Amino acid sequence: MFKRVQSPEEQLRVMMIRAIVFMEEQGIAYADEMDMHDATALHILGEIDGEPVACGRIRYQGDRAFLQRLAVRRAWRGQRLGSALLAFMLKECRKDGFGRFDLHAQTRAVGFYRRHGFTTCGEEFEEAGIPHVHMWLRDTTPE
Repeated sequence: MFKRVQSPEEQLRVMMIRAIVFMEEQGIAYADEMDMHDATALHILGEIDGEPVACGRIRYQGDRAFLQRLAVRRAWRGQRLGSALLAFMLKECRKDGFGRFDLHAQTRAVGFYRRHGFTTCGEEFEEAGIPHVHMWLRDTTPE
């Protein structure tokens, strides 16, 4: 279901999901959604029966793994794919030697990340016109 992106075709599928969820549904501008970090980030793709349904990206900075651009297409929401995607991304980070995870959560998604052990850090801020909050998790779970 989930995998690290390995080919240009898989990368295109990730970008399609992000365009649908972030640009079309949430009205985020192309310049805010597709940024310079895409070229160096680790991208995750989730597919069901060959259909691209979920994605995320990971950026490693120092001793932290930044989880970004987590998205599940509307027709596949409510099936715990977001939880499965997050679990897969954390597992991949652990495999790469990381145990500190940070993210900027849209405020409407704070409860989701809290259920997975993340803690808020700092004040609410705006990113791409949407309220966000910094969240983090220090994990001691073995690979």
